Amino acid sequence: MGLKVVGIVGSPRKGMNTDTLVTKVLEGALSGGAETEKIYLNDLEIKPCQACDRSPAPDYCFYKDGMEIIYDFLETADALVIGTPAYYGSVSAQLKLILDRSNCLSEMIRLPDDGFYFKSRVAKKKKGVFVWVADSSRNPEHALGIIKLWCKDANVELVDTMIVTDSDRGEGARKREDLLRKAFELGSLLVQ
Repeated sequence: MGLKVVGIVGSPRKGMNTDTLVTKVLEGALSGGAETEKIYLNDLEIKPCQACDRSPAPDYCFYKDGMEIIYDFLETADALVIGTPAYYGSVSAQLKLILDRSNCLSEMIRLPDDGFYFKSRVAKKKKGVFVWVADSSRNPEHALGIIKLWCKDANVELVDTMIVTDSDRGEGARKREDLLRKAFELGSLLVQ
């Protein structure tokens, strides 16, 4: 059985730029023998983080909603493809919800010298690819910063990114052969 690669689409628009590029990454992974699955965050009912101020361990959260699907993928997938359109130079609200609800994926470990570090509670290490699709935004710095923090908590090694700007110019990113080819190649490399 091949690796399990899950695509997480943070766009509310199915079949458009972000969805198409995530699909192409998954097709590349499939061509390398992976089993693939795709979810649309907009289809999940996810409550915003409620800042409970206590650990939900052994669970990841006290609330049982659409995040259970995400938590399951974090425990079972071998690789993740996370795609989002740029909103205010960062990520979509749909993706931000899961990032915020991942607060309890790590635990703070106190050191004898009063220092501390955070350790992921997610046992399974995964590879990850991040796809950021922007039209007018040009700087992915904020989106990359938040994704890198999340990857650490979720035990994901971010192996590559696909940064797309001017996504709605001309025919749109979803119809650009160079971007579709690059996305497919990312998926192929992800399962090697």
